[in-house]
Amino acid sequence: MLFFLYGEDNFRSLEKVLEIKNKFSLNDKSGSGLSLFDASESKESALEKMRSALSASGLFSSKKLIILKKIIAESPSDEQAKILKFLKENSEKLKTDSDSVIIFWEENVPRKNNALFKFLLEQAKKQNFEKLTGIKLNQWVLTEVKKANPEASTSKEALEKLIAYVGNDTALLTTELGKLISYSQPEIISAEAVDLLTKANLDNNIFETIEALSANRKQKALELFHRHLDQGDDPFYLFSMFVYQFRNLLRIASLQENGIFSEFEIAKLAKIHPFVVKKSFAQARNFGEKKLITIHKKLGALDTKIKTGQADIKLSLDKFIVEL
Repeated sequence: MLFFLYGEDNFRSLEKVLEIKNKFSLNDKSGSGLSLFDASESKESALEKMRSALSASGLFSSKKLIILKKIIAESPSDEQAKILKFLKENSEKLKTDSDSVIIFWEENVPRKNNALFKFLLEQAKKQNFEKLTGIKLNQWVLTEVKKANPEASTSKEALEKLIAYVGNDTALLTTELGKLISYSQPEIISAEAVDLLTKANLDNNIFETIEALSANRKQKALELFHRHLDQGDDPFYLFSMFVYQFRNLLRIASLQENGIFSEFEIAKLAKIHPFVVKKSFAQARNFGEKKLITIHKKLGALDTKIKTGQADIKLSLDKFIVEL
């Protein structure tokens, strides 16, 4: 059987490889039927490695699992051409032979015009591990919580904060979830636990863009926003970050309006991560409570239009920034 695993989320693709490998190991205790080849670490011929593994007659196991990593990314074009020729000549046998499993594993999305890539897309059982965003990311986190502990659960606010702080780095999310589940047992994971245990990673979110807006530098804000898009950041994730941060700014500004200016006190009363309060303090003061109320209402209306298909998210966010 032929499998093709690829995509930008290397953590989830690795999990899938390990899942297949572990299932195989249950029937191959000796490990004699397992072959691993990483084109980034070896200059040997991947084709010869594959041929040798397929032709080997194991003393303890007749089943074979061959994992070929980064063949498209790292192997020379002539080597890839030979592999492609071999796969085409043996495609029917490889697709039906359940005793021989070959996994082609790429850590990113190969170029669309690559011949081996196109063949594997057509002939192999494939899975593209894209970066998760929006509802899919939320669902993945909730599933991981249950996998780690069937009794565990998380509040909506805690889920929102965790994703806002960490982003869609599934490896880092898994690490943070491990800490949160251990800390919260047997209670529900709370927003307070996220604030206490999770370090906010603000490098990949929209904080700089909002900071430019608070200083009335709209052109700079547009440039930063489009830099996120050019880097492949999901516009729906960016929109959720706008909503999340402006909600925080409104909470902070309301407390400032009531004469509370201690960052520690604001973090405690607003239940916002102290680091987020520190980054947001000047922004909230620059916008002011009244303007932030208007912005919050505008984002709510925009959210409805986007979800009902009445507005294009990229154009809407461009317009939102310009008209702010």
